[in-house]
Amino acid sequence: MAGPTADSISGALKRYRLMAYIVGTVLIVFVAAIIAKNVFHVIDSDTYLAIAHGWLFMIYLLCALDLCLRMRWSLPRILFVGIAGTIPFLSFVAERRVMAWVHAELGSTPAGS
Repeated sequence: MAGPTADSISGALKRYRLMAYIVGTVLIVFVAAIIAKNVFHVIDSDTYLAIAHGWLFMIYLLCALDLCLRMRWSLPRILFVGIAGTIPFLSFVAERRVMAWVHAELGSTPAGS
C-alpha cells in the first residue's frame, strides 16, 4: 500500500494548523482568566472561556486525528499531538513539530523555507 501523498494531506494539515493556533491562543487566554479570577480577583467568571476551549479542543482533536490517521502515525505520536492542546504553549510547539514530520515524510519543504 502506498504512503500518504501531499495532495491527500494538504487539507488535513491546514485544518490541523488552524485549530492548533486557535486552541493554543484560547487556552492561554483561559489560563490568564483563571489567574485573574483566583489570584487577582479581577474577573468573576471564566466559564465562557472554559466552554469555548472545551468545544474548540474537540474540533482540534478531530482535526489532529484526521491528520494522524492520514499520515499513519504511531499511537505515541498521535497521543502527543492530541495532548498538545491541553498544555499552554505546547500546541504551538507541536504544530511546528507536526509540520516538520509531515514535510520530512512527504519529502517536501515547508512553505517559506
